[in-house]
Amino acid sequence: MLAAGELPLFLVLRGVAGAGEALAYVGLATLASDHRRSGAAINHFSVVVNAGLLAGPVIAETLYATWGFAAVWTTAAAAALGSAAVGLTLPKTVVSAAESASGTGRARLYHPSALRPGFAYLASVWGYTAISAFLPLHLGGGSGNLHFLVYGGVLITIRLAGHRRLATTSPARLAVASLLLSGAGTLLLAAWPSPAGTWCAIALIGAGQGLGLPAFLRLAVHDVPAEERGSAVATTTAFFDVGFLSAALSLGALADRFGLAAGFAVAGVVSAAGALLFMPVRKGAPP
Repeated sequence: MLAAGELPLFLVLRGVAGAGEALAYVGLATLASDHRRSGAAINHFSVVVNAGLLAGPVIAETLYATWGFAAVWTTAAAAALGSAAVGLTLPKTVVSAAESASGTGRARLYHPSALRPGFAYLASVWGYTAISAFLPLHLGGGSGNLHFLVYGGVLITIRLAGHRRLATTSPARLAVASLLLSGAGTLLLAAWPSPAGTWCAIALIGAGQGLGLPAFLRLAVHDVPAEERGSAVATTTAFFDVGFLSAALSLGALADRFGLAAGFAVAGVVSAAGALLFMPVRKGAPP
């Protein structure tokens, strides 16, 4: 990126970085799901991911304000290359003959066990996108840095303070709670457009997102053979990107035509409706 003087080349380089991010995320999440205490490992993995998402923009803005974009790209490259070196020390996933024989042996574009948690993740992302993309507009043009800090603090606190519960409670119950909290928080942005309402909404969405990812990943890899967990994790996490893109475009169009409140309301309904994915399919069916 230091050498990219035109937008087309810059976009190509961003695509290369995106491919690397996809490989790293899926590989690391799969390693976490392979751990003998996968529930706790997935939760800890998600904590570190969100800590990086919170710290990265603060570091980047500080570097940019002091030394410009060159310092941002150089530091990001050093962080990525340093992480790659650490990655060389990580254990490889070893699949036993019995586990290998239990798989289907067929290449798939997606993993079927990840569809329901994936669609739930997509619904959850609509609530997240509502604040990540549109909160500054809701605040009248402010940066919303303090609000994002509170959002991240609530999210990480829930995952750290409740890590034992998150690792042992039914992931379906956690998924439902996550979707309802994210939906309620986003609807609150539309129904209570005031500073107090915004703070309450941020706290609810942060709580919902804090419960969500560990539950969705646990659902995706439950009873999945070791050699198929990477596919299940990749399918689930791909729904985040689909959800973010679809939500950003849809909510932007709604906000442009009907106002921000309409966009927030639709996002809240989509997030809350995701809980219907975990309703029993027949009377007396287990949750």
